[in-house]
Amino acid sequence: MGRAKRRRQSRNQKRKQYPENAEAAVSSSISADLKRAVSLHQAGKLEQASQIYREIIAVDPRNADAHHSFGFIMHELGDDKTAIDLINRAIELNPDDAKAYYNLGNALQDQDRLEESIQAYRQAIEIRPAYAEAFNNLGKALQQQDKLEESIQAYRQAIEIRPAYAEAFNNLGKALQQQDKLEESIQAYRQAIEIDTDYVEVYNNLGTLLRELGRLESAVQSYRKALSINPNNVVAHYMLAKIKKHLDYDDEIQTMENLLEAADTTDEQKIHLNFALGKAYEDLRMYEKAFGFLLDGNRIKRSTFDYDVSEDRAKIAKLMKTFDDRLFNRWAGCGFDDDTPIFILGMPRSGTTLVEQILSSHNKVYGAGELRDLGFTLFESNPIFKYPAYPDNMVELNGDDFAQFGAVYVGRLRQRFGYPRYISDKMPGNFLHIGMIKLILPQAKIIHCQRHPLDTCLSCFKNNFTSGQSFSYQLTELGQYYRLYQDLMSYWAEVLGDYILHFQYEDLVADQETQTRRLLDFCGLEWDSSCLSFHQTDRSVKTASVAQVRRPLYSGSVELWKNYENWLQPLISSLSATE
Repeated sequence: MGRAKRRRQSRNQKRKQYPENAEAAVSSSISADLKRAVSLHQAGKLEQASQIYREIIAVDPRNADAHHSFGFIMHELGDDKTAIDLINRAIELNPDDAKAYYNLGNALQDQDRLEESIQAYRQAIEIRPAYAEAFNNLGKALQQQDKLEESIQAYRQAIEIRPAYAEAFNNLGKALQQQDKLEESIQAYRQAIEIDTDYVEVYNNLGTLLRELGRLESAVQSYRKALSINPNNVVAHYMLAKIKKHLDYDDEIQTMENLLEAADTTDEQKIHLNFALGKAYEDLRMYEKAFGFLLDGNRIKRSTFDYDVSEDRAKIAKLMKTFDDRLFNRWAGCGFDDDTPIFILGMPRSGTTLVEQILSSHNKVYGAGELRDLGFTLFESNPIFKYPAYPDNMVELNGDDFAQFGAVYVGRLRQRFGYPRYISDKMPGNFLHIGMIKLILPQAKIIHCQRHPLDTCLSCFKNNFTSGQSFSYQLTELGQYYRLYQDLMSYWAEVLGDYILHFQYEDLVADQETQTRRLLDFCGLEWDSSCLSFHQTDRSVKTASVAQVRRPLYSGSVELWKNYENWLQPLISSLSATE
C-alpha cells in the first residue's frame, strides 16, 4: 500500500463520521467540535485543536470560524504562510469578521509584509472602530516603517479606547523615544508601569532610555526592578552589566553564572549572559575568563545566521570599480547644494559616538545619532534604484536623480529634527556610501573615525549588537572584514581627497583640545569650549558607548587589546594576511 494512501486511511479512521442527510445533526456536531477545539487551544494543546479544525473543514469547507481559528493556531506555531492562506479563506467566507482581519495583520506583520498588514488592521478598524488591539498593532507596523507620527496617533487612539492599556503606553513610549521626545517617552513608560506594576519589558525600556540620557543610577534601579520581578530576565542582566563597574565577585555575577548553567536556558539567553559575564570579568581584570565567556557568546550568536565575507568582498570591489574619477567628473555639480549634514562614519566602535558627542556640544550642531535615512533615501525613494542591484544600477541614474536624492535626505532630516545649522548622522556603515554622498550632497562634511585595528575589532567582538554587524562574531571573519573596510577607505581617500576628514581616536585622547579644534575647523564651526566638556551634554546616546561618553576623556580604552593578546591570534593573523 502506498504511503499517501496509508496516510489518507489513517486520517479517515480518526475523522468523525457524520450521519448522511442529517444537516441539523452535522451542524450541531460541528458546533460542539468547535467548542472542544477552542478549549484545547486555550489549554495549549495546539496539535489536538488543529486536528479537529482539519476535520471540520473537511466536512464543512465553508466554515469560516474553523478556517480562522486554524489559521490563528498556525500563526502561533510559526507557519505564517499557512496561517495567511487560512485566514484569507475565512475572510472570503465572512468578510465582516474584524478579528480575522486583525489576526491576518499579525501574521503578515511577522512576515515583514508591512503594507499588507497595515491594510488588514485598517480593515479591522473599519468594521470595528473601537478595536484597541488593532490600533495598537497598526501602530507597531507603522513604527517599523519609520512612520512615527502615524504610529503615535494609532497608539493614542488605542489608549483613548482603552485608557488602562499598558502595552499601548509601552509602545507609545518606544515611538516617542525614537522621535527624541524623551521626557514624553519616560512619562508613557511610567503610565504603563502605573497600570501594570509587574510589566518587566517596560522597566527594561525605561532603563535603556535613562541609560541613554546618562541617568545611570536611575537606569540601574529600573533594571534591578525588572530583575526583582523576573530574576531570569537576561536582557536586564546584560544591560545592567554594561552600566555598572563590577568591583568584586558579587551576587549578580553568581546569578548570571547559575542561569547560564541551567538546563532550560535557551541559546538566545546564553548569548546575553555570556556577553554580560565577559564584561563583568573584564571589570575584575580576569581577562582569560572574560575572553572565554565572550568566545562562547560570539560562537552561539554566529550559529544563528548565515554570513559569507566573500559577498562583502565582491560588493566592495564593485564599489571601487564603479565610483571612479570618470563618474565623479561626469556628475560634478549635480547634487543638492546643502551643507546641513555631517556624516560621522567608520567601523563600529571606532569613536563615532564620542566624535558626535563632542560636535553636538556645539550650539550649532544637532547630534541625531545612527540614522537609517540615507539607506531609505538611496534604496527606497526612487523606484528604479534598489539595493540588490547596487552599484550596477548606477547607469540608470542622471543628474536630476542625484539632486533629488540629496533633497529627500535633507528633507527627512528637517522633518524629524527641525532647523539647526548642522545635523550629524553617525551611522558607521555609511562608509560604504561615501561615493554616493559625494554625488548627492557635495557640500556635506564627512568625518572618518579611526582607532587601532585591534582595539576596534576587540570592541566589536565584546558587543552583542542589536542588529547587523554579522562580520563581528568570528575573529577571522572580523579581521577579513576590517581589511575590506581599510581597502575601501583608502580608495575613497585617493579619489575624494580632502572631502573626508580622517580622525584618529588615539590622537584625540593624547591632545583633546587640538583635535577638537581640528574637528570644528573642518565643519566650519567657530571655537566653543563646551565641546571639551562633552560628557556634560544632555542628549540621548543610543549606542554601546553611552557610559564612556558620560565621563571626561580617558585613556583606558587605548591598547586594551594587549590584555587579550594571547587569545586574539586568529584576529591578528587575519588582519596581517595578504590576498
